[in-house]
Amino acid sequence: MNEYGPQVTETAIAAFETLLGKRLPDDYRDFLLTVNGGRTARSHRVFTMGAPKVRKDQTVLNSLNSLEDPDDRFNLAIRWKRARTKLPGEVIPVGYDDFGGTVVVVVAGPRCGQVWFLDGADPRPEGSNPRVEWFDRRDVSKLADSFREFMAGLRPLNG
Repeated sequence: MNEYGPQVTETAIAAFETLLGKRLPDDYRDFLLTVNGGRTARSHRVFTMGAPKVRKDQTVLNSLNSLEDPDDRFNLAIRWKRARTKLPGEVIPVGYDDFGGTVVVVVAGPRCGQVWFLDGADPRPEGSNPRVEWFDRRDVSKLADSFREFMAGLRPLNG
Protein backbone atom coordinates (compact mmCIF):
# COMPACT_ATOMS: atom_id res chain seq x y z
CA MET A 1 0.00 0.00 0.00
CA ASN A 2 1.18 3.48 -0.82
CA GLU A 3 -1.10 5.30 1.61
CA TYR A 4 -2.77 3.53 4.52
CA GLY A 5 -6.25 4.14 5.83
CA PRO A 6 -6.76 5.47 9.36
CA GLN A 7 -5.77 3.06 12.11
CA VAL A 8 -8.74 1.08 13.47
CA THR A 9 -9.31 -1.11 16.47
CA GLU A 10 -10.90 -4.49 16.99
CA THR A 11 -13.85 -2.59 18.49
CA ALA A 12 -14.39 -0.63 15.24
CA ILE A 13 -14.28 -3.85 13.21
CA ALA A 14 -16.73 -5.54 15.58
CA ALA A 15 -19.08 -2.55 15.25
CA PHE A 16 -18.97 -2.85 11.46
CA GLU A 17 -19.64 -6.58 11.71
CA THR A 18 -22.66 -5.84 13.90
CA LEU A 19 -23.92 -3.42 11.25
CA LEU A 20 -23.41 -6.11 8.59
CA GLY A 21 -24.86 -8.86 10.72
CA LYS A 22 -21.93 -11.02 9.61
CA ARG A 23 -18.36 -11.71 10.68
CA LEU A 24 -15.69 -10.66 8.20
CA PRO A 25 -13.30 -13.31 6.86
CA ASP A 26 -10.24 -13.55 9.12
CA ASP A 27 -7.69 -12.49 6.48
CA TYR A 28 -9.74 -9.40 5.63
CA ARG A 29 -10.13 -8.55 9.34
CA ASP A 30 -6.33 -8.83 9.71
CA PHE A 31 -5.88 -6.51 6.72
CA LEU A 32 -8.18 -3.91 8.29
CA LEU A 33 -6.31 -4.08 11.60
CA THR A 34 -2.86 -3.74 10.04
CA VAL A 35 -3.43 -1.60 6.91
CA ASN A 36 -7.12 -0.60 6.74
CA GLY A 37 -7.24 0.12 3.03
CA GLY A 38 -5.78 3.12 1.29
CA ARG A 39 -4.15 3.83 -2.05
CA THR A 40 -2.27 0.96 -3.60
CA ALA A 41 1.42 1.29 -4.45
CA ARG A 42 2.61 1.08 -8.06
CA SER A 43 4.30 -2.20 -7.10
CA HIS A 44 0.90 -3.76 -6.25
CA ARG A 45 -1.74 -2.37 -8.59
CA VAL A 46 -2.49 -4.72 -11.50
CA PHE A 47 -4.79 -7.73 -11.31
CA THR A 48 -6.28 -10.12 -13.83
CA MET A 49 -10.03 -10.44 -14.18
CA GLY A 50 -12.19 -12.80 -16.16
CA ALA A 51 -12.83 -16.49 -16.11
CA PRO A 52 -9.91 -18.56 -17.41
CA LYS A 53 -10.81 -19.88 -20.91
CA VAL A 54 -13.32 -17.01 -21.39
CA ARG A 55 -11.24 -13.86 -21.11
CA LYS A 56 -8.24 -12.58 -19.25
CA ASP A 57 -8.05 -8.82 -18.99
CA GLN A 58 -6.00 -6.77 -16.62
CA THR A 59 -7.07 -3.71 -14.71
CA VAL A 60 -5.52 -1.35 -12.20
CA LEU A 61 -6.53 -1.40 -8.55
CA ASN A 62 -6.84 2.20 -7.47
CA SER A 63 -7.70 2.02 -3.78
CA LEU A 64 -9.10 -0.20 -1.08
CA ASN A 65 -11.83 1.15 1.19
CA SER A 66 -11.12 1.88 4.86
CA LEU A 67 -13.18 1.69 8.01
CA GLU A 68 -13.68 5.09 9.64
CA ASP A 69 -12.20 6.95 6.66
CA PRO A 70 -13.16 10.64 6.94
CA ASP A 71 -13.70 10.80 3.16
CA ASP A 72 -17.08 9.17 2.32
CA ARG A 73 -15.74 8.07 -1.09
CA PHE A 74 -13.33 5.66 0.63
CA ASN A 75 -15.28 4.81 3.79
CA LEU A 76 -16.07 1.08 3.82
CA ALA A 77 -19.26 1.35 5.90
CA ILE A 78 -20.68 4.20 3.81
CA ARG A 79 -19.81 2.50 0.50
CA TRP A 80 -21.44 -0.71 1.76
CA LYS A 81 -24.63 1.15 2.75
CA ARG A 82 -24.83 2.82 -0.67
CA ALA A 83 -24.22 -0.44 -2.54
CA ARG A 84 -26.69 -2.63 -0.61
CA THR A 85 -29.45 -2.22 -3.18
CA LYS A 86 -27.13 -3.05 -6.10
CA LEU A 87 -25.10 -5.93 -4.67
CA PRO A 88 -26.00 -9.32 -3.25
CA GLY A 89 -26.36 -9.17 0.54
CA GLU A 90 -23.40 -11.46 1.10
CA VAL A 91 -20.77 -9.11 -0.39
CA ILE A 92 -19.12 -5.87 0.66
CA PRO A 93 -17.35 -3.44 -1.71
CA VAL A 94 -13.73 -3.32 -0.57
CA GLY A 95 -12.08 -1.48 -3.44
CA TYR A 96 -12.26 -0.19 -6.98
CA ASP A 97 -10.23 0.03 -10.15
CA ASP A 98 -9.38 3.05 -12.31
CA PHE A 99 -12.31 2.39 -14.66
CA GLY A 100 -15.39 2.19 -12.42
CA GLY A 101 -15.20 -1.48 -11.44
CA THR A 102 -15.69 -2.72 -7.88
CA VAL A 103 -13.74 -5.34 -5.92
CA VAL A 104 -15.95 -7.19 -3.42
CA VAL A 105 -15.35 -9.72 -0.65
CA VAL A 106 -17.97 -12.35 0.06
CA VAL A 107 -18.84 -12.32 3.77
CA ALA A 108 -21.46 -15.09 3.97
CA GLY A 109 -22.60 -18.29 2.30
CA PRO A 110 -20.70 -20.98 0.43
CA ARG A 111 -18.36 -18.46 -1.24
CA CYS A 112 -17.40 -16.73 2.02
CA GLY A 113 -13.93 -15.22 1.82
CA GLN A 114 -13.72 -15.14 -1.97
CA VAL A 115 -12.87 -11.94 -3.85
CA TRP A 116 -14.84 -10.98 -6.98
CA PHE A 117 -14.74 -8.10 -9.47
CA LEU A 118 -17.72 -6.24 -10.95
CA ASP A 119 -16.57 -4.62 -14.18
CA GLY A 120 -18.73 -1.50 -14.15
CA ALA A 121 -17.00 0.04 -17.17
CA ASP A 122 -17.59 -2.87 -19.54
CA PRO A 123 -21.17 -4.20 -19.62
CA ARG A 124 -21.32 -7.39 -21.64
CA PRO A 125 -24.05 -8.21 -24.14
CA GLU A 126 -26.07 -11.42 -23.95
CA GLY A 127 -23.90 -14.44 -24.76
CA SER A 128 -20.52 -12.74 -24.39
CA ASN A 129 -19.72 -13.87 -20.85
CA PRO A 130 -21.36 -16.57 -18.76
CA ARG A 131 -23.93 -15.20 -16.33
CA VAL A 132 -22.84 -15.53 -12.71
CA GLU A 133 -26.12 -16.76 -11.28
CA TRP A 134 -25.71 -15.63 -7.70
CA PHE A 135 -24.95 -12.08 -8.93
CA ASP A 136 -27.42 -12.31 -11.82
CA ARG A 137 -24.91 -10.34 -13.90
CA ARG A 138 -22.49 -10.98 -16.75
CA ASP A 139 -19.81 -8.48 -15.77
CA VAL A 140 -18.61 -10.43 -12.71
CA SER A 141 -15.34 -12.36 -12.37
CA LYS A 142 -13.90 -14.35 -9.50
CA LEU A 143 -10.45 -13.02 -8.60
CA ALA A 144 -9.31 -15.19 -5.70
CA ASP A 145 -10.41 -17.70 -3.09
CA SER A 146 -9.31 -15.34 -0.29
CA PHE A 147 -8.40 -11.71 0.30
CA ARG A 148 -4.84 -12.75 1.15
CA GLU A 149 -4.58 -14.59 -2.19
CA PHE A 150 -5.95 -11.53 -4.01
CA MET A 151 -3.39 -9.21 -2.40
CA ALA A 152 -0.55 -11.65 -3.07
CA GLY A 153 -1.53 -11.77 -6.75
CA LEU A 154 -1.26 -8.02 -7.36
CA ARG A 155 1.50 -7.12 -9.81
CA PRO A 156 3.49 -3.97 -10.57
CA LEU A 157 2.09 -1.20 -12.69
CA ASN A 158 4.49 -0.83 -15.63
CA GLY A 159 5.66 2.55 -16.69
